[in-house]
Amino acid sequence: MSAFVRDGRRFRQGSLVLDPGARSPVVWRPYRFPGRRGPAVALTGPLRVRGEGPVDGPGSPAVDRGAFRLLTVEAADRSWELAVPAVDLPLVRAALRLPGAGT
Repeated sequence: MSAFVRDGRRFRQGSLVLDPGARSPVVWRPYRFPGRRGPAVALTGPLRVRGEGPVDGPGSPAVDRGAFRLLTVEAADRSWELAVPAVDLPLVRAALRLPGAGT
């Protein structure tokens, strides 16, 4: 699904790949101009959602704040701020709770 990750003071556009059958079931893939994907980065588990709210703060004007919600996810190796489509929020939350997510 289309998603954004806060990278310092900006949001980077890319894809959040949720595949419970994969070795890494939750993966971030940044977009690179022109239309190519960057290297995949697996979210290392265990994963825990620390917060949910509107997309705000540094870089937020780059994201459609009416269509996306901000999730703060704590992984084993770092904290992630993910702007995901509001309609997909239940799916993302369920994927983050799956056994093996982020391994």
